[in-house]
Amino acid sequence: MLLGLFLLSSSVSAVAEPARPAAEPASGGAATLPVSRQFDFKSAINGRSYRVQVAIPFAPAPQNGYAVLYMLDGDAYFGTYSFAARMRALLGELQPAVVVGIGYPEGESDLKAVFVRRQYDLTPTPIDPKEAAQAGLSTDPAALGGADAFLQVIEREVKPRVAALLPVDSSRGILFGHSLGGLFALHTLFTHPESFRTYLVLSPSIWFNHQVVLGNEAKFAAAVKSGKIAPQVFVAVGGDEETLPVALPPGMTREQVVKSVAEASMIRNAMDLGERLKALPGIAGYAARSRVFDGETHISVPWASVGPFLNFALAPAKSER
Repeated sequence: MLLGLFLLSSSVSAVAEPARPAAEPASGGAATLPVSRQFDFKSAINGRSYRVQVAIPFAPAPQNGYAVLYMLDGDAYFGTYSFAARMRALLGELQPAVVVGIGYPEGESDLKAVFVRRQYDLTPTPIDPKEAAQAGLSTDPAALGGADAFLQVIEREVKPRVAALLPVDSSRGILFGHSLGGLFALHTLFTHPESFRTYLVLSPSIWFNHQVVLGNEAKFAAAVKSGKIAPQVFVAVGGDEETLPVALPPGMTREQVVKSVAEASMIRNAMDLGERLKALPGIAGYAARSRVFDGETHISVPWASVGPFLNFALAPAKSER
């Protein structure tokens, strides 16, 4: 279904083990992001291990504490988003926020393991093995469908650890997710919208399991219309996500690739959802936005999203400008 996932899984499978020197230099060691903290833990909820990275803001905390931006696939996006958020807040362009990357200890040395791990955590249900194979996902049904448990890991094990490190405003949580992470963000928005104030949903895998994530959209829409909830949502996608790649994925014919791109309908699915969310008559505080990032692919669009997403989630109040 999702060609971007197939391309990514194929690329990860081809990654060679890095060459290791015979002896580490005395000054050698893993690179770290300045003014940040990192901790690993084994979840008591699902028994899986996680690595959490926390970027400490350069700007002082507001009276009610910092907003917190939780980054899914933290192994990939933590560094870029955290430095952008911290520098811009220091110059007054954004409200200061703690940036939290949620990833895996395996990310230090085994990208293939990370790819498998994220499939379980970010998907709401198992899917048919044939559909999984077409998308480059695991064909083992037990390797998918852990999203609800993963949300509880974030709520009950990650959030308290972050709050113990820094003064945070629990009412101003922000969730970022790309691809399967975007699917997870939508699943959380529709089933537990109170978990975060703002949802940054990038290239969501709405196609997954015959668009199962949309099954809870009507209930969410009714709650917005009645004024029970008023989240902020930004849905975006790359403008080239329905364009055929220059090189075909290994083992796929051009006809198969054309079919995969058409069935995924990445741009149409994301923009149709964005229009529906924008049309909802919510109370004050509800906001929905959508955007196509022209010229960006499924793989390149996360870096194009940094400025617009941070502006949406952390724009200073008018009185602060």
